[in-house]
Amino acid sequence: MEQTIKFTKKNTLAVKGIAISFLLCYHCFSQTARMGGAEVSFWPLPQNLAMLISLCMVHCVGMFAFLSVYGLTLSMKSKYPEYDFDGHTATLFVLKRYVKLVLTFLVPFVFCVGVTFVTDTFRYPAGMFANIISIIMDFFGVGHMFGGRMLVSTWWYLSLEVLLIFFLPVALQIYRKYSWLIVMLFLLPGSFLIEKHVHLTKYLFIVPLAICFADQQVFERLKSWKPLKSQALSKFLKFVVSTGMILALLMLWNSRWALERFEFMLNGLIPVAIIYWAYEFLLDIPGLHQLLEFLGKYSATVFYIHTFIRTLWLRDFTYSLGHAAVIWLFLMGSSILIAVFLDVVKKLIHYEKISNVVIDGFIGWADRTLW
Repeated sequence: MEQTIKFTKKNTLAVKGIAISFLLCYHCFSQTARMGGAEVSFWPLPQNLAMLISLCMVHCVGMFAFLSVYGLTLSMKSKYPEYDFDGHTATLFVLKRYVKLVLTFLVPFVFCVGVTFVTDTFRYPAGMFANIISIIMDFFGVGHMFGGRMLVSTWWYLSLEVLLIFFLPVALQIYRKYSWLIVMLFLLPGSFLIEKHVHLTKYLFIVPLAICFADQQVFERLKSWKPLKSQALSKFLKFVVSTGMILALLMLWNSRWALERFEFMLNGLIPVAIIYWAYEFLLDIPGLHQLLEFLGKYSATVFYIHTFIRTLWLRDFTYSLGHAAVIWLFLMGSSILIAVFLDVVKKLIHYEKISNVVIDGFIGWADRTLW
């Protein structure tokens, strides 16, 4: 069947909008300690249920990771449909993506470092040498990877992004040779060789899933699939099955027994299932897609900044708002306002043009120097 449905870049942005919404809920309400002793109302939900839902929203990490690998795979496939690239090409691809990540982070990084210094909430270790090393590692996204003191712990995800970028060409070569077998090649060793509960390894099952889904257009094929003759009944059946599957996976994930044994697998399957569910049933709703796309557009900057507002700059005020929904709206709104402000600054200084010049210059230098 010819595929007319596409999982587009706009869909990706909309899913990122969902993921960043999950992230704020998880960081704000998943544990009593995160609320700093403040009395927070979750009406009309009971507090225990609301906090459990917020805890499950940690799978936003896997959603972001999946979308990153998904996009990188499509980018590589557009240039090399058979993934027949050599080491030279792979190295330049990795370096370009890494430099682009660092430059995307630069403006929010400078803003956060500056504000924390002015507000006396600087959290780097004492001593000029230690501070400089920590700042450099944070800026290049490797603070968590090398065990450095980060300005804010949320930035650990940058180390995961760096790992995914550098690891992708190798994974693509495995996929080129073994196709879907790559899923088992990751799943089986990863389930017992990789240390449990480690941020930089427990999400690696995302990699083969994202590569396979991107190359084989799995989302598009699932959305086009009609298990029954009636389109409405097919949609209903897929809704019941996929919703039940997500709930079952989350129940397993919330079980200590299952988590100890299947964490590596669940951290891959659950984000993928949520992304499919959103793509199938949410993103076609008029108005909702546009709202989520707007949130997704600023999701990276919101991710970089929101923890500073919540824990360092305006902690007492944030939780004094009382109701979880109001707290979420304030945190999302203030983070987006800062993101819009930083976008205006970047436009005024022609940051995108400067970044492109830097990237092209660096890649040109690397191409000439390394070979």
